[in-house]
Amino acid sequence: MQNRVEKIMKVIENNNLDAVALIAGPNLTYLTGADFHLMERPTILIFSKNYKPVAILPNLEVDSFKTLNFYKEVNAEIISWKDSEGFSDAFIKAGETIENLKKIGVEGQRMRVFELDIMKKAFPNAEIMDAHKAIVEIRLCKDDNEIRNLRKAIKISEDALETTLKNIKEDMTELQIAQDLILNQYNLGAHSLAFNPIVLIGENSALPHGHPGDRKLKKGDALLIDFGCVYGGYTSDFTRTYFYKEVSDSHKNIYEVVQKANEIGRNITKTGTSLHDVDDTVTGHLEQSVYKKCIGHRTGHGLGMDVHEDPYVTRGNKQKLAKGMVITIEPGLYDVGNVGIRIEDNVLVTENGHESLTVLPRDLRII
Repeated sequence: MQNRVEKIMKVIENNNLDAVALIAGPNLTYLTGADFHLMERPTILIFSKNYKPVAILPNLEVDSFKTLNFYKEVNAEIISWKDSEGFSDAFIKAGETIENLKKIGVEGQRMRVFELDIMKKAFPNAEIMDAHKAIVEIRLCKDDNEIRNLRKAIKISEDALETTLKNIKEDMTELQIAQDLILNQYNLGAHSLAFNPIVLIGENSALPHGHPGDRKLKKGDALLIDFGCVYGGYTSDFTRTYFYKEVSDSHKNIYEVVQKANEIGRNITKTGTSLHDVDDTVTGHLEQSVYKKCIGHRTGHGLGMDVHEDPYVTRGNKQKLAKGMVITIEPGLYDVGNVGIRIEDNVLVTENGHESLTVLPRDLRII
């Protein structure tokens, strides 16, 4: 835990900040080991250069916070408030406690307007700035324990998918398949869902983030399944596309282009390669095919405590891959009204290259 606190202190130092304020979410969980709910009651932890960490907490969270090793190790100060009082005075007290703050970094992609407003009132002389990119650096490279949890989440999801595929019958709806997949993940030990499964049949598979509905499975249909679970706070997120009973030559051709793009993306993933180069190479392969107009999105994203997190595998991102990063490689082609194909893997950057944490076959499969 202390090592993680040192990481956030380096963020403060390296970015000329006086403090960092974190709200309930993965960064706060990463640093404290506690999963606080994001709700109408603000929960904020402030790390600063010249004062111990200060936790502004609803009264009902105080006893739980005091049980944390984090609380004991860093001697955090708690400023609590009750529902009957409101939170304004607690924030004002924090502003009086941590003095002389000129620059406070916050999570620009997570902090809500009311939290930003009360921070401005509590620290009127401070510039409150978006430090998202700097803050998420603490979670970019996963340690051995994080990777173990990722492996477990992925194994649960892969085993659940195989069980679900055995249960599939003609005329099953997207919703029925999704519900079976959810149940199978929980039965195999999932702690929660990473997101509601995307299960799409036939022409619906051309909707990259479509929602499962009443479309029934028929012979020759594509079946796109994108899903994941959470284990130990870490998520799986992968996609396979299958065909029911048979596949047309045209659909097979699209599949083979995507399969090759996925292979190219995994093979180029290694320490020192830029995220730009990964996406440029994968997307370039898709662009060179006759299906260029069917490209719908970037190659992938980071994976960890969030389903989508830094680093993002997209053109223009010159950030270099480093050992311990976990990214998705998920090329897709979407012929609207006809078919969509996506093959997504979760890939760990290793010292000497990469390891695909997802191991289910990528060859075209007819179920």
